Amino acid sequence: MYILNRKAGIFPRILVAAIFLCVSPLLIAAGPEEEEEEEESFGTFAGSALIASDYMFRSISNSNLRPQVQVDFNWSHDFGIYMGVWASNTDFGGTGNSMEIDPYIGFTRDIGDSNFSFDIGYWSYNYPGSPLSLNYAEAYGYLNYANDKLSISPSIWWTDNYFGDDFLGSVSATAYEVTIGYELGQGFTPSFRVGQQTFGSGYDNLDFMYWDIGMDYAHDEWTVGLRWYDTDGVDPFLANPKLADGEVVFGVTRSF
Repeated sequence: MYILNRKAGIFPRILVAAIFLCVSPLLIAAGPEEEEEEEESFGTFAGSALIASDYMFRSISNSNLRPQVQVDFNWSHDFGIYMGVWASNTDFGGTGNSMEIDPYIGFTRDIGDSNFSFDIGYWSYNYPGSPLSLNYAEAYGYLNYANDKLSISPSIWWTDNYFGDDFLGSVSATAYEVTIGYELGQGFTPSFRVGQQTFGSGYDNLDFMYWDIGMDYAHDEWTVGLRWYDTDGVDPFLANPKLADGEVVFGVTRSF
C-alpha cells in the first residue's frame, strides 16, 4: 500500500519538472494568480493519525481488544478523484500477522445544487504478515445528504471473495450501512451507525447486524471520540464472541 503512495508522490514531481522545462517562459510572464491555479491543479495531500483503545471493524475487534495506532495518507483533486493508503496494527489476519495495509481509490461529486453527493470507490484489505491468503477488496458506494447540521449517509460495500481464498473460499458478501450525524455546535457531533453484513453462496447463516453510537469533539486539527460498538448474531466461526460482545472505545485523531 505504501508502494502505491510513493508512486503517487513521484509522478507529480516528474510531471512538474517536465512542464517547467517546456513552458518556463510562460511561467515567468504569468502573474501570481496564474501560478497558484497551476499548482492547485495537481491536487491536495492530507492525512491523519489515530490512537484508540481498540480497532473496531463493523463492531468486531480486529486488534484482540488491544489499542490501535492508525495512519492515513491521501491525495485528492478538485475534480473529485482521490486515492490513499490506510494502515493499522491488527490481530485479525491469521497467525503471525500484526499489520493491515489498505490502499484505496475513489471518486466523489456533489449532485447538482442539491444537498446530495455521491462517493464510489475500491478498498483493498491486505495482511502482509499472514501465511494465509486472506487479502481481499470491496467496492463501495455512498449517497450523502447534508443540510445545515444534519447528515445522513447510506452506503453499500460488496466483495466477491470475503476475507480471501483461505477463509470462506471465494464467497461473496455485502454490507449495508447508514450513518446519521448532527452538529450540536462548539465542536460536538453525535452520530449513530447501523449496518448488516450479509453473505452469499449458501452462507447466509453467517449474516449479522452491527451498530455504534458516540460523540466526537473537534478542535482545530484534533478530534476526540467516545463510542459504543455492538453486534447481534455474529457466528463464532467468524469471530470469537468476546470480540463482538459490545465495547466502549476512546480515540484521539490528529489531522494534517
